[in-house]
Amino acid sequence: MNRILFAASAALFVMAAAPVASAQMPTWSAEQTEAWKIVQQSWVDDVAQNGKWPANYADPQMVVWSAEFAAPRGKDSAVRWTKFQTTQGKVIQYELAPQSISLSGNTAVVTYALTIVTQRGTDKPDWGKEGIVETLVRSGTDWKFLSSTSFALGK
Repeated sequence: MNRILFAASAALFVMAAAPVASAQMPTWSAEQTEAWKIVQQSWVDDVAQNGKWPANYADPQMVVWSAEFAAPRGKDSAVRWTKFQTTQGKVIQYELAPQSISLSGNTAVVTYALTIVTQRGTDKPDWGKEGIVETLVRSGTDWKFLSSTSFALGK
């Protein structure tokens, strides 16, 4: 449910150190579209609470961070907290608004905005808006999440 990823310095380094392809939809290349499809599918699986997010999507070295946690967390912690969070409520509706996808070799930095409505039990639905930065790495033909960070965009 709550996606937290840490991409700050690594993403900036990758973008600054190598030739970078950057474009906004609909002018994306096939590789950029491929990376965006992975992000979209990860949200489908996260909202479905089917256990695939983040376990099936994360690189073993994945690091995630958001305002809910005092420090960045690794893949195992992200899997544990996601399992816990799925017992606490559900996503009623969400929308992803892609901002950019920068590519450098086998690395993609994806930025997007999230509007999300969640609910615990019979509580009033809670609306949220977040900015999300995710770094994906390609191994063979698969993209995996290496880092992710999110920040509130206000209520």
